[in-house]
Amino acid sequence: MASPFFQFQQFSVRQRDSAMKIGTDGVLLGAWCEVDGQAKKVLDIGTGTGLIALMLAQRFDQISIDAIELDQAAAAEASFNFSQSPWSKRLSCTAVSLQNFRENSLVIYDHIVCNPPFYQGTYSIEKKERDQARNHAFLPLNELFSGIDQLLSSKGSCSIILPIEYKEMACQEAEKYQLYLKRFTAVKGNDYAPFKRALLSYSRQSCSCESTELILERQRHQRTQAHQALVEEFYLPRP
Repeated sequence: MASPFFQFQQFSVRQRDSAMKIGTDGVLLGAWCEVDGQAKKVLDIGTGTGLIALMLAQRFDQISIDAIELDQAAAAEASFNFSQSPWSKRLSCTAVSLQNFRENSLVIYDHIVCNPPFYQGTYSIEKKERDQARNHAFLPLNELFSGIDQLLSSKGSCSIILPIEYKEMACQEAEKYQLYLKRFTAVKGNDYAPFKRALLSYSRQSCSCESTELILERQRHQRTQAHQALVEEFYLPRP
């Protein structure tokens, strides 16, 4: 059973009620995505425990972050985690789907971040809340990018993480809204493993793409230098 709390260097995350617990994907995205120095408003879509929003609040002290979460229990937990953090005044969470949020929001965001559900709609999990958190049918990529387009400022950017086999699909959807891939990092577990994740950042501004690779471990439980450098401001030192 997962611990009800996950302790980071500057904040703690309660993960008792959220269907999706702390995982590598969320930490990678929170540490990897870049928010422009002029940005003020950030949206975290499908915040879960609030992990990514908390990481961005730690990294960028000029931004305020609105988080949205479909699941009521997870949204309440994210709100609790925000309230216990050093950045509580810059963080808020609302229990709402992206589809409903976009219909009513009057706010335009400078950056949007999302660790979306990525299993296709044919995949089913017994627990409803976990199914919603992980099942592509609850937030298809076309709806995600349509929502991003509506909510993103004219000079804004967005960052997501996906299984690498969805990269081309994501880029095709982004192109429909003139969102241009500006950063791409392919992620794999070790030297001998296939690439499994794609960290993707898109911009409203036409640009060339910076492509890199990230290997997570040299051997079991030993991070590579690049991985350690990425996350060293967050994880507690290993004993």
